[in-house]
Amino acid sequence: MGILARRHISVLNQLLKHNLPSTLHRTPCYDENRMPDDLNTALEYHKRGLLPQAARIYEGLLLSHPGHAGLLHLLGVVALQQGDPWRAVELIGQAIAREPGEAPFHANLAEALRALGQFDQALICCQTALRLAPDYPEAINSLALTLQAQGKTEAAMEQFRAALRLRPDFAMARNNLGNALLRQGDRQAALAHFRQALESDPNLVEALSNLGQLLLEMEKPEEALQHCLQAVRLRPQFPEAQNNLGNALRELGRLTEAKACYAQALRLNPNLAMTYNNMGQAIQEEGSLDESLAWYRRALQLDPQSARIHSNLASALEEAGNADEAVAHYQTALGLEPKYAEAHCGLACVYHEQGRLEEAQRSFRAAVALDPRHAGALGQLATMLAGRLPEADLDGLRSLLARDDLSAGKRATLLFGLAQVLDARGDYPQAAEHLRQANALALAEKRKRGQGYDPEEHERFVSGIIAACTPAFFQRVGGLGLDSQRPVFIVGLPRSATTLTEQILAAHPQVFGAGELRLGREDFLSLADDDGSSVASRENRALKALDHLDGPTIRRIGQRHLDGLSKVNDSAVRVVDKMPDNYLFLGLLAAVFPRAKFIHCRRDLRDVAVSCWMTNFRQIRWANDPQQIAARFAQYGRLMVHWRQVLPLAMLEVSYEETVADLEGAARRLVAWCGLEWDPACLAFHEGQRLVRTASITQVRQPIYTRSVARWKHYQQALGPMLERLGAE
Repeated sequence: MGILARRHISVLNQLLKHNLPSTLHRTPCYDENRMPDDLNTALEYHKRGLLPQAARIYEGLLLSHPGHAGLLHLLGVVALQQGDPWRAVELIGQAIAREPGEAPFHANLAEALRALGQFDQALICCQTALRLAPDYPEAINSLALTLQAQGKTEAAMEQFRAALRLRPDFAMARNNLGNALLRQGDRQAALAHFRQALESDPNLVEALSNLGQLLLEMEKPEEALQHCLQAVRLRPQFPEAQNNLGNALRELGRLTEAKACYAQALRLNPNLAMTYNNMGQAIQEEGSLDESLAWYRRALQLDPQSARIHSNLASALEEAGNADEAVAHYQTALGLEPKYAEAHCGLACVYHEQGRLEEAQRSFRAAVALDPRHAGALGQLATMLAGRLPEADLDGLRSLLARDDLSAGKRATLLFGLAQVLDARGDYPQAAEHLRQANALALAEKRKRGQGYDPEEHERFVSGIIAACTPAFFQRVGGLGLDSQRPVFIVGLPRSATTLTEQILAAHPQVFGAGELRLGREDFLSLADDDGSSVASRENRALKALDHLDGPTIRRIGQRHLDGLSKVNDSAVRVVDKMPDNYLFLGLLAAVFPRAKFIHCRRDLRDVAVSCWMTNFRQIRWANDPQQIAARFAQYGRLMVHWRQVLPLAMLEVSYEETVADLEGAARRLVAWCGLEWDPACLAFHEGQRLVRTASITQVRQPIYTRSVARWKHYQQALGPMLERLGAE
């Protein structure tokens, strides 16, 4: 999760509440009959966060009272709160030039300078304020914030405590001390201080918002939401509160509402780097990777030193298939924050999918060493090592599972990992029970986030493909496609040995295995303009566009696809794309690339189903429910029957079971199908060092094995109805 780095809230509101009115009233250059009423109205607006309204009145009063120090100061405060510290420095500096003896002016100038990163100058202003008023808690609080900005957290906490000794009910200082404790990793103490701050001032928006954010991090999203909602109700113009409310809504799966909060936060302050990051996360959860990448990159422009943003950008890059750039950003994140467990875990996941298994294991262990409760790292480590997982790790996993404060998502991750260990040890009943629980939790999480799977909607989509891709369609587009033989498409169901097939081919010196590319789906969706509507709506419009597919469109799609292949490799004779779901788009791909090579991987559907049910997929939405698995497979079978009848080109059918029984025979057929000379390296695919991006990486780094044939028999009792249905098919 990308969490907003907590803003170190300034003393502005406390100064406004306790000091600024008296400062103005001590300056006798206003109309006694009018200015107090107007000023009181402006101050009320200011307290409520209605900054533009307050500023307009202050500016109007300045027209009739030019050079009024108090009004200049207040306008400077507004400028700072609106995210313009340069103007704040100018205005408050003018106020100080007119009245240099006002401690609040110097304290707020320090706040503006701190916002600009001019910490030494800010420190001087704090010291000046304290010379003018030695027992001034707000100035001490500002001094503490400046010290904290300089990285002197211990010294800052001493100053926060000094301010609280002078005024025990100083809610803002209590809130800021909570933030400092949080920086030190003391969540419980921070939680106590946020709650105490609210006891002193129940309407302190900063404490409400920070408490909500901390509760969210402590996996209490429902309670967090109430505090964040209250903060926004009290001050809707406070961008940080809008951001934190967005975080709570996003954690609860309410992505549309979360994005609205982030958008509002950015309208109020366009320079909130972490809000751009959080918007990127919400959009990434919706599956729009290109858009999410743009948000992350914008966030980094504003804050290039944020380890969290680098890490989140890396996660999107990895998901988009850009592993090398993902590794670079994870490494940058760890250079900025070496103890950032989330970045260690993310880097480990990329290493794992690349086949760099030793590096992956080290990075997972680094994450666990930094955070023994890191469910993602522990669960992935268990999945990777399975039966080789050390007992100490297994004990840690089970201990974490015993906690009652674990989120559903983390519990599911641990249960999937534990099930892999038990399966490898032959304890199939216990593995099945853990998988049942894990899948139920994962399914509930997907539905909560609006990522549920609708079998009927998918059936309608498949029906649309069958209706559009008829013999008449292929007759009409025949001869319009590109002449390139470079693409090799491996299609089938997930876990049907698409990775094994790719690895055999990729061991050939003239072949590059590109992994699971998104180009086929992007080709199809490019037939419909992206108008921001749902994916289902865009798919339907793309289906209708097939009726009007013409030569220029086919050539445009084909060239774009070839350019995409060149980005991943610009020299190999053949480039293999093993995206299983491309079986859905075979009609379009055959029209665009009539000379490409198409390979269909087949495997006993019962083994495929069990393997999917055992895998903690990040993107696949139908693999947690046996009924949905069976429904998906039925539509797959229906569509493959259609393709065999209408495709105007040949497709090689590869059986996993036959490949296991006769590896060399299968490998020779694959190489010959691709129009290449035989190379013995294809039999030693597991010794290759090329990078692999797949959930099957651990298996393909081993010699061919037979233990996954008829694996479904171990789970007959748990999955009986589904297995019977698939066996019949």
